[in-house]
Amino acid sequence: MEGNISPVQHIDICEENMAGKRPVTLGIFGSGNVAPELVCDALNNQFDFGPEDSEGYFAPSDEFDLTVFLPAGSSVTSEGVHCVWEWTMRCELPYRVLWDESGNDRTVDVLGNVDNPEDIHIVENIGAALIEHLGKGENSMLLVLSQDEVFDADTAEVAAAALRAELPVYDLARALLEVTWRHLPDHEPPQTPAIETEADGQLALSVVSDAPDVTLSAKEAATVTEAFTRAEELLDTIGTGLLTRIAETREFLIHGRSLLAPKPEAPAEDGEPKKTRLEIFDPEQNKWIPAGRGRPPKGVQKRRVPA
Repeated sequence: MEGNISPVQHIDICEENMAGKRPVTLGIFGSGNVAPELVCDALNNQFDFGPEDSEGYFAPSDEFDLTVFLPAGSSVTSEGVHCVWEWTMRCELPYRVLWDESGNDRTVDVLGNVDNPEDIHIVENIGAALIEHLGKGENSMLLVLSQDEVFDADTAEVAAAALRAELPVYDLARALLEVTWRHLPDHEPPQTPAIETEADGQLALSVVSDAPDVTLSAKEAATVTEAFTRAEELLDTIGTGLLTRIAETREFLIHGRSLLAPKPEAPAEDGEPKKTRLEIFDPEQNKWIPAGRGRPPKGVQKRRVPA
């Protein structure tokens, strides 16, 4: 998963502890092909379905209660989508269908095995309807199918719509790789609020919102202003307190490192007058070096050593 959040981790974060199975709403969309074995292995593992019996059916999940939405139409019921339909059948999961009243050979299977005819929803735009239904579901996530790690235009559009709706998206063709904006190069992510400069030079966020304007009374405005003032004072106190101690602390650290640096070997006692030279401590090299000509830099650690 390249370090990204997995579908099950998403459910654990979104769903509070509750008795019984945890509900999950799954949608599938994409023209990419995928091996049936990958579909079964990936989804059974993620949603804790049991082993396969002698007839090819999987034991039910003890942890998750899945609601699955499948697209039905001549351009959307791909071989990959059909593989997901086969998986739902082998897990004996009820599913719902979004149908645009067109079809192909695989669409017949999807439409013909719906438990309840009311679970077939006739829509004009299957992608938009899928995002709408997922937005109303619990712990919803969208599964997409890439082909050679690339999404076709329609699948990319649906994936982008899901991300804008803050729905997690996973590429089933790549073993449930989490899809982010970097996988959708032709689509722009939502823009973050722009930074603006106020009249007094302070920075402020330009927030675009459809919410109605808020009018504050004089007392309320004074309360908000006081809150901002106190916050700024706290930041000033923290900054000033830290800045005044940085230089002093750095000097202590350099001095300590100079004491740990290798010391020069003492010359043998031979009765000759001792000559010395001046060395300074270079913290970047973590060692003492000859001072050279001229006055040593201010504040540097100095010592005299035998020449």
